[in-house]
Amino acid sequence: MMPDRQECLSYEMFRATFRRLLALDDPPERTALAFSIGVFIAFSPFLGFHTILATLIAFLFRFNKVAIYGGTFINNPFLTLVPIIIASYAIGAFILGRPLRISAAGVELLKDPHFLTADYYRRLFRESWDIVWPFTIGGMVLSVVCSLVAYPVTSSLLRAHRRSKAAN
Repeated sequence: MMPDRQECLSYEMFRATFRRLLALDDPPERTALAFSIGVFIAFSPFLGFHTILATLIAFLFRFNKVAIYGGTFINNPFLTLVPIIIASYAIGAFILGRPLRISAAGVELLKDPHFLTADYYRRLFRESWDIVWPFTIGGMVLSVVCSLVAYPVTSSLLRAHRRSKAAN
């Protein structure tokens, strides 16, 4: 089975970003910290604000933008966005002891939308909290766990690359 074009593009983007990380002159620990903060942002529930947050943090703390964007863009709309959203919701629902399904009232709102009525939006807002709250909790858990894993892995890879480069 041939990989589709989006998978190939995402893989190539990841490889190019990783090559840029290896070429940075910053200390490996600082680059790994910036990358892991980017990973934290990527898994955070603040959809639509990831790039803005990464830019703001990179500017405030003078992190290398390649490193922080590299971590942030792990969450991309072509390949990883949907699995991250589903995992965030599932983890949050598990933590909160909620079922992994949309309520009957929520499904009804999606099946029979009435976009021109205020009551529809009030009901939609009320029902959306059953999805938003677990997604937010799960996203924060994934952010912390994945960023804590990303730091030592990235730091080790960067140090190993520098050692092999110095040996040659």
